[in-house]
Amino acid sequence: MAKSKQQEFKSLARYIIDKTDTNTYRAGNLVGWKHLNVSTELRESVGGRNRLLEQAHFLEESTEAGRSGKLKIDWCQVKSDIKTIHYEISSIPELCKLERVEDTRQHQLELIAIVEHWRADIQEYPWLCRYYDDILGRLEAGKSVTEAEEDMRFKCINYITRIKEPVWERVFSAKVFNDSKKFEKCYRQKMVSILTKYSPYYEKDMEDYDTEGEEDDAKEDKKKSGLEILKMHGIMSYAQTMEWKGPLSYRIDDTCVIDTSKQIYGTIINTQTLEHASPVSLAGCKRIMTIENKANYESMQYDENTLYIFCHGYFTPKEVYFLKKLSLIVSKECEFLHWGDMDFGGISIFLFIKDRIFEKLMPYRMGVADFEEALKKDAGIPLKASTREKLQKKDAGLLAELKEAILESDKTIEQERLL
Repeated sequence: MAKSKQQEFKSLARYIIDKTDTNTYRAGNLVGWKHLNVSTELRESVGGRNRLLEQAHFLEESTEAGRSGKLKIDWCQVKSDIKTIHYEISSIPELCKLERVEDTRQHQLELIAIVEHWRADIQEYPWLCRYYDDILGRLEAGKSVTEAEEDMRFKCINYITRIKEPVWERVFSAKVFNDSKKFEKCYRQKMVSILTKYSPYYEKDMEDYDTEGEEDDAKEDKKKSGLEILKMHGIMSYAQTMEWKGPLSYRIDDTCVIDTSKQIYGTIINTQTLEHASPVSLAGCKRIMTIENKANYESMQYDENTLYIFCHGYFTPKEVYFLKKLSLIVSKECEFLHWGDMDFGGISIFLFIKDRIFEKLMPYRMGVADFEEALKKDAGIPLKASTREKLQKKDAGLLAELKEAILESDKTIEQERLL
């Protein structure tokens, strides 16, 4: 049943409240008197001239604001019409009580107190403090901040910050929300939005990892990006392992050394093992190569002089910590190579590994000659317009020539097409 026109009218008090509800008021910077000229719009909002006069009389004579002189009516024509309504800003809380609505300034102060509480809980994490400081800045400026209304959002991000051991996404959800699926359904993307803006682990190009040449829509791309940054913070949505093949020996805590050189088809360790593992030796290793895609990694035959590492995209912080130690146990002559896709994501991953793990890293089979040879074999995939724009802006470092070749041809090459 449709509302009647009568039901849609505001009271005069509510009209005054709404007109005052600005950023300046919510910020506490609006003081003194306001002067509201009676207009056609005001009359229509409250239901006409007679209703306006009736309510003006009531506010002036029957409320504390009116009796104390904080609300005054500028009458004309022997109180048969109104020219202006004068009211002090300090009368707004009383008018809110009268209308049984929340005073937005008071609500803003309550939100500020809530956000300050959650911020104090994680003050040892500067990156997350910046998130809370940004919210506080908007609240203190009187702006409406929807996310400040949601306590569980803050509980969730604070919990993520304190994750010490990798945890399955649904186990995490059960601990935080007492519901194993609520994080995935309601909070995953909210957390991803926070982490992609503030996390020290986030790489701005993560969203483009492994999406070139696929038919996935924007939502699927976002999902992939989310899983990557959540993984960086210890939330696992799928089994995470580290894989290599080569002459690497490692130790778990203070136990005996495990020599993986005999496992010529590769070694796989899970997240828990990685947590307690340290590389011990790489006897005779002359080359360390990270490989982005599984098929290419599997295609590499065991070589006693080479350590092949399956990259799977961006390495997690714990993987970075483990891999950085490799540089300390190999000879100065050891080569560091990376073989990946010849696209925006592949370039980004190469730069990530070079910046975070192996500073001497060089590209392998990712040169212009390799790219052009692949194009001759019809291995090219159309470059997405959105990715093209990002690639144009990117400093590709050692892969600058590959970047230009991609832009010129408007094609990318997936690593698997080279097998």
